Amino acid sequence: MYHSCLRNQVGDEHLRKQHRLMADLHYSKAAKLFQLLKDAPCELLRVQLERVAFAEFQMSSQSSSAGKLKSLYGALEIMLKTRCAFVVLHAEPECESDQAPNEGKELAADSPGNLRMEEVVKLVNIFESRLSFVLLQFVKLLSSKKKSSNPADEEASLKNYKQVYSSLLRASTNKCSTLSERLSVLINVLDQLTPKSEENETVVP
Repeated sequence: MYHSCLRNQVGDEHLRKQHRLMADLHYSKAAKLFQLLKDAPCELLRVQLERVAFAEFQMSSQSSSAGKLKSLYGALEIMLKTRCAFVVLHAEPECESDQAPNEGKELAADSPGNLRMEEVVKLVNIFESRLSFVLLQFVKLLSSKKKSSNPADEEASLKNYKQVYSSLLRASTNKCSTLSERLSVLINVLDQLTPKSEENETVVP
């Protein structure tokens, strides 16, 4: 509701600030609750994707590169926290099956399992799209950014973002990939983007 109010520019500047704070608060609470449940990966993904859209909306209203980068880092941080959801989904038997649905396969509407997998596929499609967008914006902004006090760090980040963006783009355009393979790619991509000090020891082949 608060996110919608922001998108529609409801109220004056003070009210929009309150909407921004309340939207962030409610999204954060919802994400924490779904993370605690540990068996609601789709719900967690939906909330996190809404938070990413919220960060993108904020970025669209910013004019400075520094402000845009801050919003992008916020969006990426949210995306990194979805790794646990992909790990749970990857372990489900439906995702391991060769018949797991992808963009090129039809789903039987009368099967609850297929309906759930259809939802998973839609969420994966959206996530791949938004992560690709965020990485591309990073590449554009860091490539055009003036020299900073940490040029080596920024150059390393830029190289990493380019590599991950390239591998994600190749994987997302491969129509032959099963859902299990796509989830595995996303988990490994998120691992590559996670700072070394925060890396999860669980690795999915």
